[in-house]
Amino acid sequence: MTSVSASHTAALALVALLLVGSLAGTGVTGATNDGLPADAAFEASVASPSGSDDAVASAADVGNAPSASSVTVTDRGGRASVTGAASAVADSGTTLGMTQRLSLTPDRPGSIGVTVSYSVPDSLTTLRTEMPEDATVTGTRGFAPNGSVHEWDEETESPSVTYSFAVNETREVTGPEGADGRYLFVDAGEWALFKRPPVSTTWGWRGGEPVELSRSVETAGPGVAGDWMVYLGQADTRERSAHGQQFRLVVPDRASLSEAPDEILDSLTTASNQLRVGDRDDTVVAFAAPTTAVEWGVRGLQYGEADMWIRDAEELDTVENTWLHEYVHTRQDYETTAATRWSVEGMATYYGAHLAVQQGRAPLSDLGPFLGRGEAPPQSGAVLATPSTWANAANYWKGSLVAGDLDRRIRIATDSERSLQTAFSRLNAHPETVGEGTLAAAVADVGGSPVRDALGRFTTTTAVPEMWSRATHESVFGTTPARVSVGYAHAPDAVSVSGPYRNETLDPVAAPGQTDDGPKVSVYAGETVVLNATVTNAGEVATEYEARFLVDGSLAAAETGPIQPGETVSHTFRRTFERSGSHVLAVGSDELSVAVHDPAEATVTALAANRTRLADPGAVELTATLNNTHAVPARGTLTLTRGEETLRNRTVALGPNAERTVTATTTLSTDGRYTFRAGEADPVVVRVGESANNGGDGDTNPGTEGDESGGATGFGPGPGPVAALVAVLLGAALVARRRD
Repeated sequence: MTSVSASHTAALALVALLLVGSLAGTGVTGATNDGLPADAAFEASVASPSGSDDAVASAADVGNAPSASSVTVTDRGGRASVTGAASAVADSGTTLGMTQRLSLTPDRPGSIGVTVSYSVPDSLTTLRTEMPEDATVTGTRGFAPNGSVHEWDEETESPSVTYSFAVNETREVTGPEGADGRYLFVDAGEWALFKRPPVSTTWGWRGGEPVELSRSVETAGPGVAGDWMVYLGQADTRERSAHGQQFRLVVPDRASLSEAPDEILDSLTTASNQLRVGDRDDTVVAFAAPTTAVEWGVRGLQYGEADMWIRDAEELDTVENTWLHEYVHTRQDYETTAATRWSVEGMATYYGAHLAVQQGRAPLSDLGPFLGRGEAPPQSGAVLATPSTWANAANYWKGSLVAGDLDRRIRIATDSERSLQTAFSRLNAHPETVGEGTLAAAVADVGGSPVRDALGRFTTTTAVPEMWSRATHESVFGTTPARVSVGYAHAPDAVSVSGPYRNETLDPVAAPGQTDDGPKVSVYAGETVVLNATVTNAGEVATEYEARFLVDGSLAAAETGPIQPGETVSHTFRRTFERSGSHVLAVGSDELSVAVHDPAEATVTALAANRTRLADPGAVELTATLNNTHAVPARGTLTLTRGEETLRNRTVALGPNAERTVTATTTLSTDGRYTFRAGEADPVVVRVGESANNGGDGDTNPGTEGDESGGATGFGPGPGPVAALVAVLLGAALVARRRD
């Protein structure tokens, strides 16, 4: 039916960067939240709003899935802010725990109960949480209200805010996915299916260790929470993994499915393989919406990244396959302008029907009449690039016919080497909003200028393509085009890091409840991220591919070449980060958010000499010990001095919780007393000649004349064979230590 999807391309911010996810979808704007009887069938009494371009669209726009974050990190502390599913300070060793607990409130139909509680670490200095609109606060602990914002008292270890929240939303929707009622989300008293209220959190901390926000969602009693949709009530969950995705089908006890759960999962996982357009979410959650008491306004709804609900009465064996329609929406990862908005529902409607035919769930004879509705008035009189002209869901009907016609033209122009999926994939990989020019360029690159001209004619005028015949379909669509997918390898060694602190593989993960900006890793300034990418052709035709490696939306490298049907090609891309910040690496449509931190500070904890008394001038071996007491990589500056002279100034890198010794040899060429210092370690006094017999190991007068005696350090050229030999042995020992 409709798609309301936050952008997957939100980058993790580390230096005051604000990221705002956006919505992919079309339709009627505005929402009505009203109370709902708990014990009766009902229908909405709210009319569809009008008076704007959006108002005449047929999809139900339920608003943005809010997503924003900002972070400032210093060596003395920091501050971060997060709304929705965005993330900040990924993979930090210290966490601020936040739990959102959702509950039914049978005495208040139309509303749910929400408790937001925090687990506060010792380093936290400030904490604020902001209530969503229409929230009614019913209790607090450790928080003081300041308008819609609640501020922590800086004492309570587990502060919380409890409030009620209205969840009912209604619309009147037309088109192939419209239904008889008006409800989009509902609390029916004994159960509820709704979009999760966003939580806004701002916090600050002291010290060099950043504080990460760790979020979780719980239900008080039976229920299932996706990233953005929640069902409260008894339900059974079926799971299936395929093609790098996990599918969760939530079937409430009150639902009565028209199809077997395994059949639904079979269709969704097959579609995951059929669509090679990038942008596969790790988890897809599908809720079967009960129809026993609710008259839904749509047959299905996709919201957030990959949450969707579909009416329990929806069937699989039809070209109007709502299960597939909503799944297609989860694979759309591009933002549109008004001129390209039609493509969201147009392509979802086309591919929902096309995939059903490909799966053998709907007869090919039904495809022509279904798409052919776009030829008839009033849909045929619409200009797709102008939403105000849409009538009777023209973006669905005429949009799906135009999408199908483009698919046919591209296949013919390329001898079935490419299809509309190729252009679809390029739209998903586009880092910015897809306007008319971007869409036209993608189609031209894939199918040539004649296909681009057809796109312009059918979207900027009232011209309508003619539905092709069954014979044409069997001829053109009989061969599976090259279906090339490009992304980083989904394997244990897909992502690794190398550099001064460590050389190891990384495990990119999304924090619980966070999938908007893809998998995340944390590295440290001076390290190199290594991505192993794969290119796979799942089609039946050979083709040429281009694997593009982008850093923050700019092309950094590319690999091209031929690829045969069934073949997989591998490439490796690298990027070194010299300073802290936030970055997004992309290979094809796969993205990796990289948080680059400054390493922690290592300290010199000990300084020792192999001997402190020499009868005659000679060489002394000095050993400095540096410690990293942090759970993250660190670096420290080793400054070795003799009196007022700096013998060596060297930066040393250490792994997490590591200790490292650095050894150097210096030659003392005259009698005297020498004082060596390094960091905060106790100084070392070495006496040569007459001074060696003057008693006491301590240096009672640092910087005296004895400290000015001559000598040469083993960090540089030595004056004699003894020093040279010691330096050689020292070098061998240091190499061995580094290997260890």
